[in-house]
Amino acid sequence: MDTTFWLVALPLEGGSAENTWNTLQQKTSRENDLSANFKFNLPELRVGTLDTLLALSDDLVKVSSLVAGTTQKIRRHIMESGSAEGDNEVNAELVVDGISAERFLTAFTWDEAKHPARRPLRETMERLQESVAKIEDDFRVKTGDLASAKTQLGALSRKAAGSLATRDLGEIVQDSDLVNTENLTTLCVAVPKYNQKEWLDTYETLAQFVVPRSSKLINEDGEYALYTVTLFRRVVDAFNTAARENSFQVREFSLDAEAVQAKIAERNDLERDINERRTSMYQWCQTSYGEVFGAWVHVCAIRLFVESILRYGLPPTFQACVMKPQKRSEKKLRGILANTFGQGASSHWSNSDDDKGEEAFPYVSFSIEI
Repeated sequence: MDTTFWLVALPLEGGSAENTWNTLQQKTSRENDLSANFKFNLPELRVGTLDTLLALSDDLVKVSSLVAGTTQKIRRHIMESGSAEGDNEVNAELVVDGISAERFLTAFTWDEAKHPARRPLRETMERLQESVAKIEDDFRVKTGDLASAKTQLGALSRKAAGSLATRDLGEIVQDSDLVNTENLTTLCVAVPKYNQKEWLDTYETLAQFVVPRSSKLINEDGEYALYTVTLFRRVVDAFNTAARENSFQVREFSLDAEAVQAKIAERNDLERDINERRTSMYQWCQTSYGEVFGAWVHVCAIRLFVESILRYGLPPTFQACVMKPQKRSEKKLRGILANTFGQGASSHWSNSDDDKGEEAFPYVSFSIEI
C-alpha cells in the first residue's frame, strides 16, 4: 500500500528555524501524535530573478508529475513481478542509494557531486528530466519486448491448448493411432460431447467402406471428444460431407514428428526467453527505481525551494520538512498547520491565484507517495 508524505516549507517564527521546528513538533507530534516529522535539508540553491522563478515554478509542476509517473510505473512493475514470483519481501527491496526509499526521503541529502547547488536551477531540472526520460524510454522498450514475447507464446499456447475443434493435434495424436496404407487412411474427428453416442452409433454408416469398430477415443476436453476412424481413401470426401451434415468435424491433420518437435522447441525457447527477460527486467527496475526516485526527490527539492521563495520572499526564510501523517489525521493536521503557520505568505501568492490544479494551502505543501 502506498504511503503518503507531505513535503512542506513553513515560515520562520521570529526568524528562527529552530523555533519553527520546535513549534511544529509540539503541535503535530508531541501534543497530538498526528504525524512523524523530519527536517528536509536543502542546500543554498541559486535563486536567479523573480521572472525566472515564476517560469520555473510552472515547469517544475509538469516535470515533477512526469518524473513521479515514471517512478510509479517502475515501482508498480516491481510489485507486480514480485507478487507473481511470490516475493513477500519485495517492499524491502525498493532501495535508493543502498537505503529504503522512505529513509532516502526523510534523511535527504542533496547530491552536490551530480547537481552543484550553484548551477542554474533550470539547468539542474532539465538534466534530471533528461536522465529520467532516458530511463522511461528504456522501460518502454523493455516492457514492449517482454509483451511481444508473451504474445508470441500466448499464440503458440492457444494452438496447443485450445478446443479440440481448433487446436494443433500434433502433441495429442500418436503414430500408433493412425493407419496409413495404399488403400486405407485414418481421420481425426472432433465430436461434440453431447453427440458421442450418435457418433458411435452412426460413423460406420456415414460412407461405404468404413472399417467396422475402427473408431477410438483419443482425447476430450470440456466441449469435444476426439475420435479416430479408419476407412478406404476413395470414400474420404463422401465421409467428410456426411460427417459435416451430422455436426462432426473432420480435422485436417497430417502427423509430422519433426514439425511437432520444432513447435515444442519453439515454445520452450520462448518460455525460457520470457523468464530471462522477466528476471532481467525485474533487476533493471530495481536499479532504475533508485535512480528515478532520487531524481524525483531532487526535483521536489527544487520545487519546494522555488515555491518557498515565491511564497515567503527573499532572503530564504523557511523551514523545510517532511511529514508523515498518521492515518485519518490529515484534516486535523491541515487545520493545525494552517492556524499555526498560515500567516506567512508574501504578496506573490494568494489562495485565489493558485492555478496549478492542486489543492492550495496558506503554506507550501505537496505530496509524495512511496
